[in-house]
Amino acid sequence: MKISINMAMTLDGKVVRPDGKWYGLTSPEDKKQMDVYRSQSDALLLGKNSILMDNPVVKIRSIPNALNPRPVILLRQGTIPSDKHVFDESDHIPLIICTRGNMKEVKASLENKAEIFALDADEIEPKKITGILKRKGYKNVLLEGGPKLNFSFFEEDLIDRIYITLVPYLIGKTGLAGIADGMSPIPEFDQKNWTLTQSITKGNEIFLTYDKR
Repeated sequence: MKISINMAMTLDGKVVRPDGKWYGLTSPEDKKQMDVYRSQSDALLLGKNSILMDNPVVKIRSIPNALNPRPVILLRQGTIPSDKHVFDESDHIPLIICTRGNMKEVKASLENKAEIFALDADEIEPKKITGILKRKGYKNVLLEGGPKLNFSFFEEDLIDRIYITLVPYLIGKTGLAGIADGMSPIPEFDQKNWTLTQSITKGNEIFLTYDKR
C-alpha cells in the first residue's frame, strides 16, 4: 500500500493562516490538481481538526466520471457534527476509525452516517491504521490531514509521496505549523532524502511531487 500526503504551503512554509484555518489562499488550479491526486487514490484519510476547521468537500468535481476515494476519518477523542460535507457529498459511506474511549459517543452521533471501526486502544496509531486499510484492500491512500496527523505518519516512516502546492503568500507570524508538526524531530530526518520527481508551474503556484528515495 502506498500513502501520499497533499498539503499547500506559503512561501515561508506555513500551512495555516494566523487564525489556524486555511481558506482563500489557493486558486482554482490548486483545487483541480487536488482532484487529480484524489482520482489516483482509493481512500482519503482525514483528521478531526481538518474536518472541523475546513469542512472539506471530498467529491471530485473537475474530472468527469472519476472514481471518488472513500473518506476515512480518524477520531481519537470526541466526535464530529453529522452535517459536515464529508457525510453528504461522498460517493461512499465514510469509514470512521475511533478508540474505545470515544466509541459510544461516535456511535450515538454517527452510526447512521458511517461505518465505524473502534480500536481496542486509547490512541490511534498510524501502523494500526495502515493495517486496517491494507486488510480492506486499499492500495493508494491520500492523507489530507493536518500537520500533527502528518507528523505521526512521518514519524513512523509510512509516507511514500509528498504533494506540495507552493502558494504566493508570506505570513511571517511565528508559531504557525508547517506540513508536519510534532514535539520532536522526525527520526533520522537528515538521512531520509526525498527525490523531486515532478514540478509544474501554473500561474503563480508551483505543484511539487517528492517521492521517498
